[in-house]
Amino acid sequence: MAKARKPKKVRKVNTRSLIVIAVLACLLLAGVSVTVFAKYYKTGYNKGMAVASGFYFGSNYMSSVDNIKGLTMEEIAQNHIDSIVVSANRTPWKGTNVFDFDVEVRNYDNQLLYNDIDLNVEYQVNFMLLDEPKGASYTVSDGVTTKNLGWTGGRGTVVSFTGTLPGGILRANVYRLAVGMQDANQYVPANILMVAYPIGPDYLINTKCIAGIVKANYEDKEFKIESGTGFTVAKTTDYETNWKEAINKESGFVYQLLTSGSYTGAGSTETRKKIRLKWDSKMFTINENDDHYKEVKDDTSKYYTMSEGGIDWQVMEIEVLPYASIKFVFFRNDEFMTKIGSMSKTDFENSVKAEVIP
Repeated sequence: MAKARKPKKVRKVNTRSLIVIAVLACLLLAGVSVTVFAKYYKTGYNKGMAVASGFYFGSNYMSSVDNIKGLTMEEIAQNHIDSIVVSANRTPWKGTNVFDFDVEVRNYDNQLLYNDIDLNVEYQVNFMLLDEPKGASYTVSDGVTTKNLGWTGGRGTVVSFTGTLPGGILRANVYRLAVGMQDANQYVPANILMVAYPIGPDYLINTKCIAGIVKANYEDKEFKIESGTGFTVAKTTDYETNWKEAINKESGFVYQLLTSGSYTGAGSTETRKKIRLKWDSKMFTINENDDHYKEVKDDTSKYYTMSEGGIDWQVMEIEVLPYASIKFVFFRNDEFMTKIGSMSKTDFENSVKAEVIP
């Protein structure tokens, strides 16, 4: 009689085993995801990651201006000139020959910070006269092609160049902006607007825009503080309508210092001038992160207090260049509201002052 077969044991999969299998599956999927993400980043489709990884785009005469991205040269000229730094010739010019500005477009911030080898930046750089040329001609050259900066219908014509900045090395493309004297008696320095921005790869479009304004002075001019110097809030419509209400909305106050003059001597040290910036110490404290403040705060000959006209002034002495545009930020001190209550608009505007030190 044949023996009855024993039934096969059914292997049971317990809950712990199922968890282990699920975890292994997740890890496998995560490995695939990491690979896909790496490829996604490498091909440059993640604009945020690419920019954060280090994108450098600068110039010796232009600096980054956020509020002009995507705007035309005409729109920038009409509405945003006050946001752009102005430079003049850094060496003396007697007006008897052509004066050249060598304007660089760079792929670096300094010797150590430059674009990666796989980040080749394509860009466009534009030039435009902001003033009618008088007594001189203006041209721009990329070393191959020379173009005239013209004036038509009451405005400057836009001159454009495109270029490429390969990554992996420090690179600067140079554009020679030439001012040729035609009649010294009629010559009036014209401001030239320059704007540059990346146009490729696609993920860099509208990520950065640099701009600057240059002018060629051929005669020595007295160094002075320009009339536009003062609180930026004082230039708003709200301030004109109700100045006290406008300043009560501000937690901090931006004071813009504008200078003009001429560059003389062989270097920047010869042209720097001393400025005395002072503010009502009972009303304001200066931003302690300000570079000028940090430089002089421990030097009692350059950072001190003085009483004058019934006001206790905090004084800071600094050196600046001609055609400088510097912004200082002040915050309210303990007696701000008390003093504002009895002030006139003019008193408020004079609660921070800038003076040239003879």
